Amino acid sequence: MDIREVLSGGDLRSVGHVDAVVAYVGNDPDRFSELMTGLTDDRPVVRMRSADAMEKVTRRHPKLLRAHRASLFEQLQIVTQQEVRWHLAQLMPRMTLTEEEASGIVHVLTDWIDTGMSAIVIVNALQAIFDLSAVHSRFRDDLKTLLESQLETGSPAVKSRSKKLLQKL
Repeated sequence: MDIREVLSGGDLRSVGHVDAVVAYVGNDPDRFSELMTGLTDDRPVVRMRSADAMEKVTRRHPKLLRAHRASLFEQLQIVTQQEVRWHLAQLMPRMTLTEEEASGIVHVLTDWIDTGMSAIVIVNALQAIFDLSAVHSRFRDDLKTLLESQLETGSPAVKSRSKKLLQKL
C-alpha cells in the first residue's frame, strides 16, 4: 500500500481514506514514517490527511512520535497550512519534552494564536499549551493571560475553549 497515494484525491473538505490508513498503520507501526513523509508532500490534501492520520494513530500509539521528534519540531517551525497546523498542535503534548523543548513549542503555538486566522488552529494551540502546562508549570501564568485575552477577543469557538480551560486551570 502506498500510503500517500491512498491519502490523495479529492479536496481539503474531505478526509478521504484516512480511517483506512489509521487502521493500517495502527496494525503496522513500522509504516508510521510514511505518514511523516506525507507532511512534506507537494499536495496540500496529502499533507493534511497525513497529519490527520498521524494524530489519530498516536492517540493509541504516542510512542511512535519519539523517532520523529526532530522532524516534528522542524515542521512546527515552518508549516503554514492551517489544516496541518491544527494536527501538529495536537501532537506536541503527546511527546515527553524537556523544559526547553516545551518552551520552544509554546513560543510557536503562541505565535499561531497571535497571528492565526483559523479558529481550529487557535483552539488546538490553546489546548496544547494547556496540556504542556500540566507537565511544565512555568507556562501556567502566561497561559492564564493568553486565555483571558482570547476570552475577550476570540471567535465563539475560541471563547468557549478559553472559558473551559480557565475553569480547569
